[in-house]
Amino acid sequence: MIDKLIEQKKKQFSEKTYIQFSDSELAQLDEKNILQIEKEFKGFGILKLPPKEIDFFEWLKENDEAVWIDLWETDDDPYKISFEFLPHFIKNENGFPICDLENEENYWFCVKHIKPKGKQHFEGINLKLKNHQKLNFEELLLYEIVQNSIDIWHFSYRYNIDLKKAKELVNELHTNDILVHLTNREDLVKYIDF
Repeated sequence: MIDKLIEQKKKQFSEKTYIQFSDSELAQLDEKNILQIEKEFKGFGILKLPPKEIDFFEWLKENDEAVWIDLWETDDDPYKISFEFLPHFIKNENGFPICDLENEENYWFCVKHIKPKGKQHFEGINLKLKNHQKLNFEELLLYEIVQNSIDIWHFSYRYNIDLKKAKELVNELHTNDILVHLTNREDLVKYIDF
């Protein structure tokens, strides 16, 4: 299967000068497959976002246009990225990371952003999960961050949370010494874990 997919993508690249995977193709890939694909295309491949991720960015354009502009405005044909981001679209990943905004505040978090006071919540979170209880915003965000780095836009989109409210709650978590919130890309780059 993987060899056939690689051949299809080579053909697609020669015709379109970029590669795009369908959501169903990505759903079938694992880390081993990704390594094989990267070996073929690393260094010269341009990747177009998969359809689900394009849907997310169209939502972002409507809900936080300034961030969308910061990311894509200079592109005549947006949604094309470095091929090295491919692993961000397989199972349990959180899509194209929004973590280096120049003109807008960044809201990207990894496990290193969780302060000791935030880590004290883990036992309660695990107990709630074990008992199939609903997590509140704070618990859900901490849980997601521990699973994998995430930005507030993907988080809000996934859980259908009002973006303005989510940003306000992140600022509360920062004020309450639960979460480090680095809005400036130069400060944030030290934490990027991919």
